[in-house]
Formats: sequence, C-alpha cells, structure tokens
Amino acid sequence: MTDRQIMDGYAIIPPISPWDENYRSLIELDNAYSRIGKTPSEAWRRHVQTNGVHLNDGEFATRVQHWHDQGYRLVKVTLEIHQGDDND
Repeated sequence: MTDRQIMDGYAIIPPISPWDENYRSLIELDNAYSRIGKTPSEAWRRHVQTNGVHLNDGEFATRVQHWHDQGYRLVKVTLEIHQGDDND
C-alpha cells in the first residue's frame, strides 16, 4: 500500500517561443520544479532569487513586475509524493 501526500501550490513558468512550442510541457516542468511555493508570493520569491537579501514590498513588487513583463506567469500546481512500494 502506498501513502500519498498532496500539496497544492503555485509555480512560475516562462514564456514559450513559437519554435519551442513542441517542447512546451518539458520547458514548463523544468522551470517550474524549482519555483514551487505554497503561496503565489513564495513562488515569486523563489523565482526572483534574492540570495537571502530581504526586499521591502516595493522592491519585491518591482521585480515581480519585471518578470511578468518578460512573459513569466504564475500557475497553480499540485505536488504529489508517493511513499511506499517503489513499484507503484
């Protein structure tokens, strides 16, 4: 029997150029896995990568706006962890 843990959250995905459209799901997954957060703010903070420097709300909003203007978007995600038999 396998135990499951599920976390709903958010991730940041990049814009996809027309010539990469065939690889959309791979590109989105590759970018999203390191930018998952429980809240939209947490996901954006992982994406902005402040290297431990605390940003005030105004600076954080400016950086999020910059990335949003570049085409990056917030999406809802579900992370599912299976514990138990490796063959499941």
